[in-house]
Amino acid sequence: MTDIINPTIDLFLYDLKNSLGDDEKDIDQKRQYFYQKLHETVREKLKQDGQYNDQKQNLEVEYLHLLKSIYAPLYPDTSLENGYYYPVQLGDSYGLLLEVAKPDKQLPEHFAELRTKIKQKLGENIATLGQTWMLSTYLPNSSEKTPEEIEKIAQECYKVIFPDIEEIEFDSEGEFIGAAIFEYSDKSLKQEIVKLEDKEIFTVVQTQHIIIAIYPDQETFQKLAEFYADWMRLFYYHHKIIWAYGQSRILTNQTKEKFRKIQTITESIEENITQENAKINKLQKISDILSKVQVIIKQYTSNLNNLKFQQGAIEINLNNYDKRLETLTKRATKKVVYNQTNINFLENFSQLVHEKYILQITKDLESFELGLRLLEDNINAINTQIETEKAKSDRDFQEFIAVLGSGVAFASLAGFNVIAECKSMFANNFFLCQSTLLYKFILVIIGSFLAWFVRRYILKRP
Repeated sequence: MTDIINPTIDLFLYDLKNSLGDDEKDIDQKRQYFYQKLHETVREKLKQDGQYNDQKQNLEVEYLHLLKSIYAPLYPDTSLENGYYYPVQLGDSYGLLLEVAKPDKQLPEHFAELRTKIKQKLGENIATLGQTWMLSTYLPNSSEKTPEEIEKIAQECYKVIFPDIEEIEFDSEGEFIGAAIFEYSDKSLKQEIVKLEDKEIFTVVQTQHIIIAIYPDQETFQKLAEFYADWMRLFYYHHKIIWAYGQSRILTNQTKEKFRKIQTITESIEENITQENAKINKLQKISDILSKVQVIIKQYTSNLNNLKFQQGAIEINLNNYDKRLETLTKRATKKVVYNQTNINFLENFSQLVHEKYILQITKDLESFELGLRLLEDNINAINTQIETEKAKSDRDFQEFIAVLGSGVAFASLAGFNVIAECKSMFANNFFLCQSTLLYKFILVIIGSFLAWFVRRYILKRP
């Protein structure tokens, strides 16, 4: 392997500080989760310095150092040269840079030792928004290396960090203050479960994002530290965009499921209404089911609004990403005029966001809004049909009352001395003549039947 000098790993991690709708308990739990990535001595220092920053944190800050000293050593009572923490607040999120380095001349395989140190410090804590690995080093004889040889060195460094990968092809490459810089960005997303104190939250992050920079000499390499704040912001916007897109995929799946659920219920209702034995109690039960469907539709609509919110978040962060990339390029060109900077390849991410992320969400919203109109039209049609059936049931009931009233009126014509009339028509011992109530009841039935027959078959004739 080729010798490298001062191999350095900078791991940029990002966590949510607060989300839409979070209360104080949620915010505190996320703060404690972020603190778990730090050594306990640094946590105490953060709590102390946090009181100093409380007034600033109550405002919407773009970039805030969480420590008065800005940096904290990775190991207590040691020099920052052995590694350090660099925690910041970026708007509604936290950012953390962990740096470890190996001085003097080494081999690329020593990056594995540095990675182990970082993993030991982080433990099982993952980044809820995403993370970027940045590997940096410089060569003792850079001028003697061809671009192909330098790329091969970068590949060797990558394989040490991710040994499961047999062969790597970088997505893009460029130059940064004279360094050959390479990027590998896995386009796939993975869903992670983050365990807070009393609940779990689901997040979607990029599977892998790594930057490798091979500097030509020590002088240029030492300039790297002056740009960490710019990289911190740039990678933050990068991961915030991916996170928002991941949330949009979760919302999309949930919305599709709600659409299927509503559609299944409405189809079942339509089948029940068309049955001839639809009764008023069944219609009432269907109305109750429709009320529950309205609740699901509200959730469906809420998902659409959240999807629009994520689309807006992507657009805002994309605008910030483009501006920060432009700023980084200008600052690098101004600070190091004797070496070239060309990181236009990072614009490929902007193109991906425009052509895939934003376009996909736009198409999803159009589809879901059309689906919402179709669902509402179906439900309105069902409601109309229910009202029609209820009106028909009401008419049938009124018809029954009218017929029954006619029967009662017919029975009343018999007068008060119904027993005498019965005996005059039938024998004295005839069973109907033994009870006034029974005799009148029979008269009501006969009268009702005659009234029904007349209304049904005579009055309705054309």
